[in-house]
Amino acid sequence: MKRVDARREVRRTRVIVLDHDVSAQSPAGSCVLSEIEALIERYDVTVISSRVDERLRDRVDRLSVPLPRGPVLARYVAFALLAPWRVAQARRFAGGARVLIQGTEGEYAGADICYAHFCHRAYLRDHWSEQTATGARRALRRLNFTFNAWAEKRAFRRCRLVVGASRGLAREIAETYPFLAGRVVSIPNPVDTARFARPEGFDRAVARTSMGLDVDDRVIAFAALGDFARKGLGVLIDALAARPDPQLKLLVVGGKQAAEIDAFRQLATERSVGARVVFAGFRPDLQRYLWAADVFALPSLYEAFSLVLIQAAAAGLPLIATPTHGVDEWLEPGVNGWIVERTPAAISAVIAEAFADPTRLARMGDAAAAVAARYSPQAFGRAWHDRLALLLLPDDAPESTARPQ
Repeated sequence: MKRVDARREVRRTRVIVLDHDVSAQSPAGSCVLSEIEALIERYDVTVISSRVDERLRDRVDRLSVPLPRGPVLARYVAFALLAPWRVAQARRFAGGARVLIQGTEGEYAGADICYAHFCHRAYLRDHWSEQTATGARRALRRLNFTFNAWAEKRAFRRCRLVVGASRGLAREIAETYPFLAGRVVSIPNPVDTARFARPEGFDRAVARTSMGLDVDDRVIAFAALGDFARKGLGVLIDALAARPDPQLKLLVVGGKQAAEIDAFRQLATERSVGARVVFAGFRPDLQRYLWAADVFALPSLYEAFSLVLIQAAAAGLPLIATPTHGVDEWLEPGVNGWIVERTPAAISAVIAEAFADPTRLARMGDAAAAVAARYSPQAFGRAWHDRLALLLLPDDAPESTARPQ
């Protein structure tokens, strides 16, 4: 890490950003990555993480936090233990500049800003009973959520601002933690529309063949990094089983744990739709799989502001989603998708409606892409600049930043 020259007469504010994985492959980390790319225009930035995207090479100072490969709980605990040591180093190297510290949720208890993509305490209180994972996987997830609920409460008590990924999440956090009154705002997640927009030359027939699909199939896409039970893959498989159409297929992208993928592959077999569910595994080129589909479905139990839904919209796919946080901000039923109950019967009925009129489905895909354009990285970056300027006022705000209205 390069040291700040203590002889500088003028020092910019240094923002220290902590996140487990600041990369395009991480849902929350990709948002943090986009934020950092905006902040480095006006601030010096130090990133404390187990991985930092190559896009930030030589543009930020980096302090690595080595984390175990798994389980997830071990990674969270290790990060919580090692982060204070790295923050102390970053402060020392700041050379007297003013410092703002940002952590994701409860990753660092001394953060000025907590960037929230989940409310673990609210999830345990309101939704855990509906979690369908079983056995050791269920027990480990319960421990993970319990630890993160404890950590977020501790961090929220000390921070100056909590930034939620949606208005709904911001409301939920404020209601769950009343001591945060006046300190919770929302900045919706960004999406790289240029990356996810389907190119004119994309050959869907060739892509489908390479993915194990037929050219004339009616394809529903589902994507999640993991936690398939919470994301609703089981409900979606049951909905598919309720429609005995051999050309109606489900394309599942994601899953980093082979055991979890195998469990849902077995479920598809038990429901007699094993041949109609394609498990693609984790893919860095998610957009290709979205471009090969006709519609995207995510019947999730809980979301803060689903990034993959906006990515699917940017890819021109109509959306089938449950009423989780953020969905009400941009999904218009009958215009760019459907909001459904989290039941196989409700989802099955919407699937039938979606494929009844291909012309309407195409119009809805265009409408979805238009909505996704609202969530550009540029708008996201401006919102973060405004929030940091407010924290720095009155004495140390960048001169080019006006007070937000």
